Amino acid sequence: MTAPDPDVAALLARWSDRGEPAMFAGTDTPEGVAAARERYAALLRETVRPATAAPEVLDDAPVPVRVHRPVERTSDALVVYAHGGGWVLGGGAVYDPVAQRLADDTGAVVVAVDYSLAPEHRFPKPLHDVLDGLGWALDHAGDWDADPARVGLAGDSAGANLVAGAALARRDRRAPVVGTLLVYPPPDFEGRYASVRENGEGLFLTAADVVACSKLYLGSASPRGDIRLSPLRADLTGLGPTIVATAGLDPLRDAGRAFAEALTAAGVDARLREHSTLVHGFLGFTGVVPAADEAVAALHREFAALLTA
Repeated sequence: MTAPDPDVAALLARWSDRGEPAMFAGTDTPEGVAAARERYAALLRETVRPATAAPEVLDDAPVPVRVHRPVERTSDALVVYAHGGGWVLGGGAVYDPVAQRLADDTGAVVVAVDYSLAPEHRFPKPLHDVLDGLGWALDHAGDWDADPARVGLAGDSAGANLVAGAALARRDRRAPVVGTLLVYPPPDFEGRYASVRENGEGLFLTAADVVACSKLYLGSASPRGDIRLSPLRADLTGLGPTIVATAGLDPLRDAGRAFAEALTAAGVDARLREHSTLVHGFLGFTGVVPAADEAVAALHREFAALLTA
C-alpha cells in the first residue's frame, strides 16, 4: 500500500495518540449523533485553512443556503455546493471555510445548500433539499449578477453523491450544468469495492464508518435499483464535463474510479484526478497538510476553467 503523505501521517498519529474515536462511533443513539457532529466540527476547525470572509446566510429559500462571495469576482458563473459528512455531519457553519475557498479560487459566487441531515431527515430528503436549493439559486442568479446558463455543481463525499444526482436531474431537464466537481464521491450503494477493505482502518474514514453513515441515511429504504442513491448505475449520457477527485488511501477510492470510468464510457468528458498519498477528507485538511492544499488548488483551477469554457 502507498504510504500516506508525511503530514497526513502526522495528523493521523496525533488523533490516534489522543484517542479520537472513529468518525461515526456511537452514532446509534441521538446523543451519539450529536457528539459525532461536535467532534467532526472540532476536527475541521483544527485542520482547514480559515475562511477569508463570512457568508450571507439566507433562511427564506426553500432550504437554508449560505452565499459565499469571492474576495475577487472574476467569473459570472454560479456554483451550487453540497458539503460532506456522510449525510449526517457537517451542517451549518462547519463547511464555511471549504465553500469560501471554492468561491475565492474560482472567482464565482458559491451557494452552499445547508441540506437537512440524517438520521432526522433520511433519504431522499437531503437530495430533495439540494434540488430545491439548486432551483432557487438558478431563479435568483441575477441577485448576484450571475449567469444562470453558467451553473456548476460541486460537492465532497456525501455532498458529491447529492450533486451527482442534481447533475442528472438538470440533464433530464435538457439544461445540463457546465461542469461538476465531485471530490471522493460515494456513487454506488450496491457495488463492493476492494478499497473498502484495503483502506478501511486507520486512515480517517473507516469501513465501519461507511456502513454506519449509509444506514443512518437509508433507514429502512433499500438501495437496490435506485439511481438517486447510486448515480453510477444511471444512464450518464449527456452530462456535462465532470471532475472526479479521489484519494488513494480512501475506502471510497475504487467507487470513484468506477464512476469516472462509467462517465467516460457514456461519452462524458470525465477527468479522474487521484491523489495517491491523501486520505478521505483532504478537502478539509488544507490548513495543516500542504499536499492537500495543493490538491485543492489544482482541482479548483480545473473546475474554474470548466465554468468559463
